[in-house]
Amino acid sequence: MGTETEVDATGETEPDVPNRSIITYAHWPQAAVVGGVAGLTRPLLNAAGLGSSAGVLAALPEFQLWWVIHIGYSIVFGAGFGALVYHERLRSAAESIPIGTVLGFGYGVALWVGNVVVVWNFLLVEYAFTTAEPIDFLAVDPIVDHLLFGALLGLGYALVVGRLMD
Repeated sequence: MGTETEVDATGETEPDVPNRSIITYAHWPQAAVVGGVAGLTRPLLNAAGLGSSAGVLAALPEFQLWWVIHIGYSIVFGAGFGALVYHERLRSAAESIPIGTVLGFGYGVALWVGNVVVVWNFLLVEYAFTTAEPIDFLAVDPIVDHLLFGALLGLGYALVVGRLMD
């Protein structure tokens, strides 16, 4: 039981620690910080006049502090990425720069589908924010924003956890 070993994606073994908690051992706090930094890209690009503001939050009438909430949920989504890639099959892969970036990119796709397509357009606009406009989920800006966030999150995670935590 306690003497078994597990093999990660690189073929390296690490001892099987009983009751190994995702809360204690996963690098979700570091991923949350990386998520906050990656979430800064949309407000910074908006300040530079590139692209539109975060469509979901800017679509709310009279809402000027959209970027504060944007960074806040970027932190939450970063922590979610850290918990997700703690899975034994993804752990070592997420710590390498190319694969970590690809995993983050895929996570960005999932965030786009979940947040823009499903949650905003089909739930929030219909039931919570009935005065807000739906977002064209095939518009380029939301897709690029989420893919950029995911790629930066995966890259940042690989750099912080894979390089600095060793």
